[in-house]
Amino acid sequence: MRNFIFVAVVAASWAIDQAPAADRIPAFDILRNCSAEVASAGTERVADCTKDETDAKNELDKRWPQFGASNKQACVGESSIGAGQSYVELLTCLEMSSGEFSAGGH
Repeated sequence: MRNFIFVAVVAASWAIDQAPAADRIPAFDILRNCSAEVASAGTERVADCTKDETDAKNELDKRWPQFGASNKQACVGESSIGAGQSYVELLTCLEMSSGEFSAGGH
């Protein structure tokens, strides 16, 4: 019985720790990610990529509370796959998930 209680307490503590984590904007290394993206795709300059990512991060800072927790969790996971962590992808995913995405932009 004592082991069961311990496991339940640990599981509850883990769940509590994870809830706030889903409610924070992830910390992506913009420069590293842009350098890797430009090196592999070669379609834009690092400075352009960095500006786009920084603009998206600033927009997320303002709008983060308005997105639902399940959308945040799904989109953070999607935008964090592999080495290609992207605030632009995260913002786009959240906008699409919440029905806010428009082809005309902001």
